[in-house]
Amino acid sequence: MLIERLIVRKMTPAEEIVRDIKFNLNGLSLIVDNTSNESSESGNSVGKTTAIKIIDLCLGAKSVKDLYYDSDTRSENQVVKNFLVSHKVQAELLLLDTEKNYRCSVKRDLFPRGKKYIGEIDFPEQEFWSELKKILFGIKEPRPTFRQLIPKFVRLSNTSEDSMIKFLPPMTSKEIYDTIYCVLFQIYGRDLVSEKGEIVSQLNDCQKAIVALEKSKSIGSLSVLKQSLELVNNDLKEFYAKRKSISYIDEYKDELDTKRRLSSRINELQEKMQLTEFEISTIKNSIAQLSQEKSNIDLNILQKIYTEAKSYIPELQKKFEDVLKFHNAMIQNKINFIKDQLSTKEELLETYKNQTNDLLKEKKTVTLEVLDEGLLDELNILNRKIEDLSQKKGEILNSITLLEEQDKVKDKLNERLQDIESKMDGSEVENKIKIFNQIFSDYCERLYGEKYLLAYNQNWEEENKFPISIASLGGNVGTEKKKAVIVAFDLAYMQYAITMKIKAPQFVIHDKMENTHINQLKTIFQIAQNIEGQYIMPILRERIDKVDEVYVEKSKVLELSESNKFFNI
Repeated sequence: MLIERLIVRKMTPAEEIVRDIKFNLNGLSLIVDNTSNESSESGNSVGKTTAIKIIDLCLGAKSVKDLYYDSDTRSENQVVKNFLVSHKVQAELLLLDTEKNYRCSVKRDLFPRGKKYIGEIDFPEQEFWSELKKILFGIKEPRPTFRQLIPKFVRLSNTSEDSMIKFLPPMTSKEIYDTIYCVLFQIYGRDLVSEKGEIVSQLNDCQKAIVALEKSKSIGSLSVLKQSLELVNNDLKEFYAKRKSISYIDEYKDELDTKRRLSSRINELQEKMQLTEFEISTIKNSIAQLSQEKSNIDLNILQKIYTEAKSYIPELQKKFEDVLKFHNAMIQNKINFIKDQLSTKEELLETYKNQTNDLLKEKKTVTLEVLDEGLLDELNILNRKIEDLSQKKGEILNSITLLEEQDKVKDKLNERLQDIESKMDGSEVENKIKIFNQIFSDYCERLYGEKYLLAYNQNWEEENKFPISIASLGGNVGTEKKKAVIVAFDLAYMQYAITMKIKAPQFVIHDKMENTHINQLKTIFQIAQNIEGQYIMPILRERIDKVDEVYVEKSKVLELSESNKFFNI
């Protein structure tokens, strides 16, 4: 799929086109910014990157805030934000499949909490991404996700040393990158790659659950839990034996149980009484406050409210005295309602007191005085220890069960993973990478006179390495060369996908190209003109002032300046 047009519209108060950009369907498309580094205004202020940010938003980027937020100054451009919100600005990206003569319209509201559309149907975010993945990549499988794939084709951030092959956020795992590259280069069947990616994701979730469980329970591992259980069982065995040795237990067991039950019930009732007394106190305070409010009403304020209402509604039939009566009646209704609650609470408190007194009388009748006082204390201590240890044992058993269940899930996932990996045929890997490297090394040699190559390590997991690597026949890839080599890498993949008939975007979008040397820029432009897809980039005019003007004019799809900013505001 190619990018045919980007249309930005104001939807209110009336529909009006703000920008209509028609991209070159083959070769280079330049968004030229005519401001200079010496200008008092930054070139960024005219919106040269806005077009590609909007394209990224149409391709599922999360936040429209990027259109008006400056991360360097940590401030918002209120003019742009208000424009987008007040006019309900919407972008439409027209995608084109030239082989099938098929067009697809993707729309995105450019204001907070706006909607996303494909055709005329609005989609929730996850479904929006899934549909775009089918349209641009022909992938129905869940892994990799669309927003894991598309940043390879739309690079908006500064390209660091590792970002050529690691184009996602820093915490992205090797497993995710392996899934991405296996799909992009069709190293293995997409169904197997997707299923493997799904299992790896579930394994990661399972491991996170185990770590979270161990952290929340302050335990080291399953083995630590089992050792802890052994110690608790030994202590319980010892305490049960001590309790059994006390001869009076069986004889006075019923009395002990009765006393324990009565004490527990009395404590429970006392807690309820405290809570009820607090509620009664609160209700009485509320009644006092309402009574004070009724007697201390500010008649001047109420008179002003009445007068103002009368000015708006001349035909108002009610007199000021009626308003005053109504106000006092409302307060009295509140007081009556709260008094009803007070009566209920006072009756409940009296009930609790009577129940407590009855239980205290019953407790006095329990004949435990015959027991030795020291023996009773020892028995109570033993019972508390047994109760505490039994509770701890239950917690440990519960944690063991949870961890063992996670381990079983992990084992089953690993079995499935091994089964899938056994079905993956890597016999064609080297040949596919060889075809890519023929294109990639040619572009790099034209850029720097050096050949670069890509390698896929099928044993990356065993060797604990990144699955993809880039090497130069002349040594390491220098940092200063990274930017142009990234361009060569992305354009080479686009040409590879076309050659291998892999369904993928036939466009590459790059930002932040100002620091690339003019010689490399000229070569990039020459390479871009001969590709079958699109290379889209914003650039300052002064960075390409040594490029043939006829060539620039032919490639230019949008020109911005201080007097012609992107949103025309």
